Amino acid sequence: MEREIIALGSSIVLIVVMVRLRVDLGVTMLAGAALMAFVTGMNVGPTVAELGRSFVKLETLRLLGRIVTIIALGALAGRLGYLDRFVSGLRRLISDNRVVVAVIPAFGGLLPMPGGAMLTAPMVKTALDREEATAEQRFFISYWFRHVWEYIWPLYPAIVFTATLVDRTIADIFLVNYPLTLAAIAGGVLLVLKNVPAGRNVTSGRGHGARTDVLSGVWPFALVIVGVLVLDVELIFVAVAATLLLGFIGKMTWRDLGAAYRRATEFQIVSLVLGVAAYKHILEVAEIVDAVPPFFMEMHMPELLVIAAVPMLIGLITGVTMAFIGVAFPLLVPLMGGDAIDMELVMFAFAFGFVGCLLSPVHLCHVLTREYFKADFGRSYRMLIVPSLIILGVATAIVLL
Repeated sequence: MEREIIALGSSIVLIVVMVRLRVDLGVTMLAGAALMAFVTGMNVGPTVAELGRSFVKLETLRLLGRIVTIIALGALAGRLGYLDRFVSGLRRLISDNRVVVAVIPAFGGLLPMPGGAMLTAPMVKTALDREEATAEQRFFISYWFRHVWEYIWPLYPAIVFTATLVDRTIADIFLVNYPLTLAAIAGGVLLVLKNVPAGRNVTSGRGHGARTDVLSGVWPFALVIVGVLVLDVELIFVAVAATLLLGFIGKMTWRDLGAAYRRATEFQIVSLVLGVAAYKHILEVAEIVDAVPPFFMEMHMPELLVIAAVPMLIGLITGVTMAFIGVAFPLLVPLMGGDAIDMELVMFAFAFGFVGCLLSPVHLCHVLTREYFKADFGRSYRMLIVPSLIILGVATAIVLL
């Protein structure tokens, strides 16, 4: 177990150093994965084989396809002027532009998908282009408000998985977790109201024209949501279909389509997906994730601290909600009351685990959104601290009071 913990710690140090040196994040994650493999005893040959295997896994290829097709859809919508129309319509309907820029990613957050913040990041960029907002502020708005529903929205598999593991209904999870969503919204609103110069909008054009612009701008993305959530069609097919339909209606040229897919397949995007996939794959094959919970148990920490620390660390090192639930919750159920489970402790563990995911350097939405806006790593993290502490403070207060 000690070797696995040392391997994890070594990779984290390497990643931090390489990020500070501004090395491409995908390359950085790949280097961190290789270091973990070496420290746990893998030779060069098996390490290269496992890294290669992570690239060609169906899960990785599907993820890459989803990210590429969604980014291409957003890029084409921007190139053909649809994003400008959508944002313009919202601005004529809503006077406070801070509300506009928060509503956009919150709408996209209703669609569960890896890297889903990229669905609405181009709209946020359009809505704040004329203002003095920094790249880090654009990153925060696009990233944070995308994730405010994940504590309660039943279409996220993590909610269903949690309910199953603790033998409760989805409604029970909603009722105990909804303060976390309220805290997330409040924390995001507080930061945006205080720090983001989003400006005021002139709403004299409110009416049919504004609503038409909103609908014309949002329909390609609404089509994706309906296709995936209602019709249960693979996201790649829906996104490609929406892109082609958008291009036909918008009279695109082959140059427009090519530019959209060149944007979606830039080196930074592809390397990020492959680097994160490699890191998660090595975490699994080297059994590092499995070593973390027993490590905490053996330290004889207070139970409440264990319930907080185990899911948070799993969330931090994987960036995947399903991972911290699947690994941590089975171990923590006895500490949560066993058969007579305390739902407030379930909420408490979920809060710390999910905040760990939000802060994880390998959370795909995090890295893709930050790269999209060219936001500084350190300044972006600092913007996440206060709203994250608000969520953890609310969860802790509910448990202790």
